[in-house]
Amino acid sequence: MKAPLVSIIIPVWNLWELTCACLDSIRAHTPGNAVEVIVVDNGSDDTTAAALSPMGEGLFGARFRRIRLETNRGFAVACNLGAAEAQGTYLLLLNNDTVLSPGWLPPLLREFDDEPRTGAAGPLLVYPDSGRVQHCGIAFAPTLQTEHLYANFPATHPAIRARRTLQAITGAAMLLPTALFRQCGGFHEGYKNGCEDLELCCRIREQGLRLAVVPESLVAHHESRTPGRKEHDAANATLLNRRCSGCFGPDLHRHALRDGFAIALTPWLDTYLTLPPDREAALTREHITDFDPGRCWETLQGEPLWHGGYEMLCSILDEAGRHAESAGVRLLQAGFFPTLPGFRQLARSAALSGNDELARQAAEKMQHIGDILEDPEPLVTRARGLVRWARRAGEPAVEALYTGWLTDIGLSADD
Repeated sequence: MKAPLVSIIIPVWNLWELTCACLDSIRAHTPGNAVEVIVVDNGSDDTTAAALSPMGEGLFGARFRRIRLETNRGFAVACNLGAAEAQGTYLLLLNNDTVLSPGWLPPLLREFDDEPRTGAAGPLLVYPDSGRVQHCGIAFAPTLQTEHLYANFPATHPAIRARRTLQAITGAAMLLPTALFRQCGGFHEGYKNGCEDLELCCRIREQGLRLAVVPESLVAHHESRTPGRKEHDAANATLLNRRCSGCFGPDLHRHALRDGFAIALTPWLDTYLTLPPDREAALTREHITDFDPGRCWETLQGEPLWHGGYEMLCSILDEAGRHAESAGVRLLQAGFFPTLPGFRQLARSAALSGNDELARQAAEKMQHIGDILEDPEPLVTRARGLVRWARRAGEPAVEALYTGWLTDIGLSADD
């Protein structure tokens, strides 16, 4: 049997319905015998245990393998075991909560042909049924907190299509040469379901190779469906900082500037993106004199950071008693603009629509923010530290951001 071009490695632990949909999508949207599929079962005790092998063999025949572990040894171990048995030229590391789309593979392979310095490439990940971005690259705030760049933007937005320099991409769907994965030592197994992909990206970049997200390749991703997924975030971050110190630097502000956006701070020092004030004002003037909800929503698809558009649209929806629709728009708005008034409005719209769970989540967020703001001294210390770093690093935009925050509360950056 001819060796496959791509070995797809899927670690699983229970959640059979997701694995089933993922395997079906691979078979439906991957032509010929280009791939082999290796599923590493981390000790599942649901339907996966009995149904995985019959389904996999029925879909892929001899190009399917199941590796069964008696206990859940985690994402990194499972991927490394699968990669050790892979026969393909490339590895596709793939979460089982993904669904592939037609034509997903050729654009990823072309990336390696068109750009020989590519070390790893990922598809554009979107939220199921929404057409909105879940992942088009990982960005780093000035605090080095990671976030998915342009999350919840419409997938058709021009910023999503731009080629850009990335420091990291997600391991939820990542294609790279098998030899390179092994040369990098695979995933470090000291992490517990988090940060493995960040370190791998660091090792790839250390070899002078680049990372890419290919928007022509589209994959739906449910995101973080495995129970307990975030329980080890703090320990994972500590390990990453120790093993990859200096590998990552702030770049969210650079992406924003390049794409015509600005960066702002909440009172509790979270960063978020905005439109430049002149663009925000121009859009509001354009719509306010002859407001049409449909046209407003259409404009928000092209300008998802138009804050005034959400405000005007929700005001009309609330006046019409369409509180469920308003809550949906408010939720999207709060994702882009994490402000206390925004969460307060979200809680109100959710409560009026009868969505008690969403109202509770918004109230909890406000309480969490209130707890942080009760003691501003740690925030002041952090802001001044970031001003000092920005001066040393020659980052005037970051310096101005935190100096402005300190000025707004009546303090100097140098006290």
